[in-house]
Amino acid sequence: MNDVMDELVTLKSADFEANLAVAKSFLIDNGIECAINGEYLSVGMAGQGAARLQVMSQDYKRAAELLIEGGFAKREDFDFKNFE
Repeated sequence: MNDVMDELVTLKSADFEANLAVAKSFLIDNGIECAINGEYLSVGMAGQGAARLQVMSQDYKRAAELLIEGGFAKREDFDFKNFE
């Protein structure tokens, strides 16, 4: 069964996976399972956010709140209306 609550969703993106590593560790330390999914980057892809910090859709709101509390993001960085 393909339930929408079981999907990986992108929480934050960056040009390089290393830029997301601390945020990932912070989420894991706070009980949120997450993964960094990246694409091979070329010099021409800079600025396109090819690395993605992803969480399960049911964890999106809590993970976003944690990133805001931890200083990794701002409230306006997230689309909460699809995850309430």
